[in-house]
Amino acid sequence: MEEMKKTLWHAFDVLDTTSQLVKTRTAQVQKTKLKVLTNNLGHELGVEKAETIWEKVPEDSIDFEHFMTVLNKNLLVGFDRVVDPKTITLLSKIEFLCWVLCENVYKQRIRCPNGVHSPSKENGDEIGSGKENGNTEEGVYVVAGSLEEMITPTVFSNDDLFKLWKIFNFLVERAADGSLLLPLRADVEEAERIAAEICQAVGLPPPKVNPNTQRRGSVDILQQSFLLDFTDFVSVIARKIGNNAEPNVISHGIEENYNKILYDIVRKGNMVKFGNKVTAWKERWFVLTATELKYYSNSEEKDLRGSISLCAECFTQSFPDKPGGKHHRFKLHTPGKQYELSAPDLKAKNEWMSDLKTVVISIGKTKDSLQLLAFKERKKEREERRRRTAEEELNRCAEREKLLERERQLEEERKQRLLAQEEIKERERLLELERRKRAEEEERRRQETKELLEKKAKEIEDEKRRCAETEMRLQAEREAFIKSSTEALEAEREQRALVEARLREEEAELEEERRRLRELEEAKASLEALVEEERALKRDEEIVRNLQAKILEEEYAKREELERLQAEQNKKLLREQLSRQELEAAHQQKEEALRLAREQLEALTRDRELADQQLKEANEKLRQLEMERTLQKS
Repeated sequence: MEEMKKTLWHAFDVLDTTSQLVKTRTAQVQKTKLKVLTNNLGHELGVEKAETIWEKVPEDSIDFEHFMTVLNKNLLVGFDRVVDPKTITLLSKIEFLCWVLCENVYKQRIRCPNGVHSPSKENGDEIGSGKENGNTEEGVYVVAGSLEEMITPTVFSNDDLFKLWKIFNFLVERAADGSLLLPLRADVEEAERIAAEICQAVGLPPPKVNPNTQRRGSVDILQQSFLLDFTDFVSVIARKIGNNAEPNVISHGIEENYNKILYDIVRKGNMVKFGNKVTAWKERWFVLTATELKYYSNSEEKDLRGSISLCAECFTQSFPDKPGGKHHRFKLHTPGKQYELSAPDLKAKNEWMSDLKTVVISIGKTKDSLQLLAFKERKKEREERRRRTAEEELNRCAEREKLLERERQLEEERKQRLLAQEEIKERERLLELERRKRAEEEERRRQETKELLEKKAKEIEDEKRRCAETEMRLQAEREAFIKSSTEALEAEREQRALVEARLREEEAELEEERRRLRELEEAKASLEALVEEERALKRDEEIVRNLQAKILEEEYAKREELERLQAEQNKKLLREQLSRQELEAAHQQKEEALRLAREQLEALTRDRELADQQLKEANEKLRQLEMERTLQKS
């Protein structure tokens, strides 16, 4: 019933999208269109006036699920309960009917994948009438590349397209519970695999692998960009095959893959079989399916010479080559008979034995065909690979975000450092202006102090000069007085009191001059204190300058700290390795020290034993000497 649903969906989808310039689905089809399709289905199923089943449906537009429900209740009752040749024949007829309905529309879409031409009537011709450009009697031309590239198109015959359509239906995606996913889609890797197997079957070079299908991000996976409809499926196969092969060669490759997938053919090829009745080696064409191994006279598969039924008890046995005999021999054991075969080469022998083993293992274990099992396994591997790719892409995105955030932080720090440097430059400019102002003020004050000191020094010099003159005058007077005293001693005595009084007055004046000299010295000391104060102010200014320099050094230190942290992160692993080596070296040193300590302990033990022995011998000698002395005394 699933194959019936796939086939009918194609017909429903064509009726849904035929009136559109591009493949735009409304998921609804007019009931009048469905009546025509139902009438044709009734003719194939032997039901008269089958279109009348839609008279009971009130809706004018029907979706696909409703369409299938109506058909299952009225036309397809019990269709999936019994699988017999009649049912298979009816299914084939319905498939052909649906393909005839879809064929011309699909050809038009394949020729114009981007909706360049309208699928409506052109020049008075019906859709798919064979009169459009590119639709020949043999089939349809499929451009193997972009429209801008003038590439010779690949020709698919009508029969080729029908077989590709059947292959597409077999490879459509399913949900996790095994149900069909609508609209029907196939994975792009399956299309590329079909193209590769077609090329391999006819001996063409394998198509190039598109890395974009292997490496896509999680966003593409969520958007299902790996999935293709039938027209895109055919386009991918055509693009991969290229335009170097003849149409009949391509048809042969499609035929091979069609038989392999639809009829569950595992392997085909020539081998030499040893006859049981006529004991001779005869070349045969073998076809391995999921249940039996058939052999024909030649590759045309018309003259069937025998069939070997396979079961779970069958197995293969390899034989070594013998000189003068057949090479690459192996034997197939069945419950009733043994078959000796010879492959063309060792690779073919191993592949035949491996495929036979795979078929025997699968017999009785599942109802699915080998091709379906292989398809499910490929899908599982694809999903796992894409999941890992998505996780890796997410991790790479997270790492890029971290790096961008780190770069933003570094940029912000650089901006802050530039602002700090500009601020420091402004401070330095203000400090320079302040220093110049203070230097000018200091120079002015220094000049005033210098002038004051020179003035005070001049006054002191004048006072010293006056004192010297006074002393010289007093000395001269004293000498004159002494000289005249001898001549006029008597007169001196009379005037002595007057002279002493005069001397006392002179001494008082001298004392006054000394006092004034001390005051000048104190003024000089105060001036020196002022100079020292000016020097202290200069030192304070130097301290402020040093503080500003220290702030600048701290800013540079922060930058060096950031660079040091980065260097530490780079050197962390190296330090751990060096630490591990140092620990190992320390451990070896400890073991060496322990060994040396043990050796020293053993040496000390031996020395102590030797010393104990010597001590015993000395005690023994002393005891003997004591006994001899005692004997001599007695």
